[in-house]
Amino acid sequence: MNRRTLRGQFVEGAVKRLVVDDGRLNYGYKVVNFVISAGVGGSSLDSQAVLSLDYDSPASWNWGDNRQIGWASQRVADVSGGQPIFAVLDPDHVVIMDLYIQGIVGGGGGSDVINYLIELEQVELSTDQAILALIKERSQDDLR
Repeated sequence: MNRRTLRGQFVEGAVKRLVVDDGRLNYGYKVVNFVISAGVGGSSLDSQAVLSLDYDSPASWNWGDNRQIGWASQRVADVSGGQPIFAVLDPDHVVIMDLYIQGIVGGGGGSDVINYLIELEQVELSTDQAILALIKERSQDDLR
């Protein structure tokens, strides 16, 4: 099992590209773990983020949008402790092209930093599976 870990930071309100298309359509990645946390010292410690397959996917959670494949949030009562991280991953997704992350801290609109840790597992796909995964990456309403 070939695993890859992505970790770093991004600024709320910005979209960060995490996985860049390598042109190999018969290989992809499954996200197996997704954790976030607002940076200490920010305006708020409550944070939420979304993983998507499209740069133009909105930061607001929409579980009906095929482009969004993972959602995570953390609510912190104060600096000394918080509630467990909430995260949901679409179990049927495969990242073939690109993966993006974006999110907000507190009420949003600021420039606070959000930390992330994402674990990916490489998967090999048949040509038919790759075609289906590419179709699923499209939003259901952008096929005009």
